[in-house]
Amino acid sequence: MALALAARVVHIRAVPPLHHAPRALSLPLVVLAAGLSTRYGRLKQLDPLGPGGEAIMDFNVFDAARAGFDSVTYVVRPEILDDVRRHVDGILGGTFPTHFVCQSLDRLPDGFRAPPERVKPWGTAHAVLTAAESVGAPLAVCNADDLYGPGAFKRLQAFLSSDPTPTEAALVGYTLEKTLSGAGGVARGVCVLGRGDHLERITEVQNIRRHDSWITGSTTDGDPVELSGQEMVSMNLWGFTQPVIDLLQRQFRRFLEYWGADTRAESFLSTTVNAQIQLGATRVKVLAAPDSWFGITHAADRDRSTAILRERVAAGAYPARLADAMARIGGS
Repeated sequence: MALALAARVVHIRAVPPLHHAPRALSLPLVVLAAGLSTRYGRLKQLDPLGPGGEAIMDFNVFDAARAGFDSVTYVVRPEILDDVRRHVDGILGGTFPTHFVCQSLDRLPDGFRAPPERVKPWGTAHAVLTAAESVGAPLAVCNADDLYGPGAFKRLQAFLSSDPTPTEAALVGYTLEKTLSGAGGVARGVCVLGRGDHLERITEVQNIRRHDSWITGSTTDGDPVELSGQEMVSMNLWGFTQPVIDLLQRQFRRFLEYWGADTRAESFLSTTVNAQIQLGATRVKVLAAPDSWFGITHAADRDRSTAILRERVAAGAYPARLADAMARIGGS
């Protein structure tokens, strides 16, 4: 019998235009850009979908900068570091504090080694820990291939700037049916919300697809899941404090103890944070995203994403040249 995951329906509302926020606190953005892009067929993180050759991650950096984040750190694989650096320099033109860190297979705690035959990165939790070594916390985390919208970064910046409880994190959530791809299955962290919009649990569900009026997927253990489409899901837009990062580090060591010899096992942010919630060590505030999401998973998603970006630039939601707009933010 299929497993049904209940979730609270959250209605998403538009927000007024954003203004540059004051920078009383150092708030770095971490962009997860080390993926292999296996299903996409090319490097999603660098695909020039915007009218000026911009990738999706460039617009995220712009939205974060005008929301008040003051630096960006890209987590990349060593073999694509030079390509990512050239792209960022060409699009942003050195107008924003920018750093790069490599999520290499051998970047592990003392006493651990990667299996010689492993190719797959260690997962999103490891990517965040790789960046946190350099930038510290609090910090925000986002994917390179998901466009979250300016309001999402504004709400995350407000949370991180509000001096949250040290053991509290934040997640910007989206309605599942608005994050599906017509080109194939997707993976999402399906959320169940409790009192005060705090996360009760999050379940990693893979191969989520629409079948006419119903949606199916499966857990990482292979159990079938039926979904309504109204569930709140994670698109990996998080805000973390230092105690949460410290606990992630301890959890990753335990992951390596149990799964380090497996060549394909990954430490996902969703499952790792969920473990913290179940232990009562961390509370996660879910912030409903005020903007429409879109992203790229399959090659067939490319044309739609290109059209959306061109429409938003034409409508004035994004500038025709990001470097000039970023320079103005930096000088404000």
